[in-house]
Amino acid sequence: MKHLLAIVLLVAASVAAAHTELVSSTPKPKATVPAPREITLSFEDDVRLTALVLMDANGATKKLEVLPTAVAKKFTVGVEDPLSPGAYTVTWRAVGADTHVVSGDFRFTVAQGR
Repeated sequence: MKHLLAIVLLVAASVAAAHTELVSSTPKPKATVPAPREITLSFEDDVRLTALVLMDANGATKKLEVLPTAVAKKFTVGVEDPLSPGAYTVTWRAVGADTHVVSGDFRFTVAQGR
């Protein structure tokens, strides 16, 4: 019985210590897309989005709308600069309800126009 209680407590502690993750984005990682007018990030739990940067292959930062200040699971931020065909990197950072910082990045490609 003591072993069962210990296992239950261990599992509960690991679940409580788990950090939220990015579950989807638009554009999707590694996707080739027409120039997006917005970037959407969806997390598994509520977070506060504290940073979002969009850079082209030369490292030039592209202008985005002001970040939302609300705590949420889903964020959509407009892209204000026109995006030329080529590779782009999205870098993000968020703070979860547990006050841990989570961050990541992904790449996508803007297709040549037809």
